Order: sequence, then structure tokens, then C-alpha cells
Amino acid sequence: MQANIVFGFESSQVASRFLNKVKSEDFRGVKTSLSNGGFYVKVRYSLAESDGFDTTCADLDEIATELGGVEISHS
Repeated sequence: MQANIVFGFESSQVASRFLNKVKSEDFRGVKTSLSNGGFYVKVRYSLAESDGFDTTCADLDEIATELGGVEISHS
């Protein structure tokens, strides 16, 4: 199953910081791209096929919150 999340930020500079931080962390299979003039970051990844809890979304939320971002949509 594929997860799609969009995070919004107050500036394109902060959105770029989030994108670069996600790329530098150990998020396997996570793909990111800028949108909405660079103010949004779209994140796509496959949910883990295991019995355990997938913490990817929570980890991404935490990074976004540290940078003043908010989750715009999730599917």
C-alpha cells in the first residue's frame, strides 16, 4: 500500500530544509518532491508489510513540526 503525504511550510526555504533532512535521514523508499511554488513537500512511500507499527509517518510529522510545518493531506 502506498502512503502519500503533503506537508506545508511558511517558505520555500524551510520546505527545502525539510526535503533535505528527509533525504539525509535513513528513510528507505521515501520519495520527496517540492510543489505549490516550493511551499509544499509531497512525500510518497510504501507502507511496511509487517505486523509491527510503521513509524515513518510519525517520524516525518516530527521533522515537519520541528521546522514549523503542518500536514496538509494524507492518503
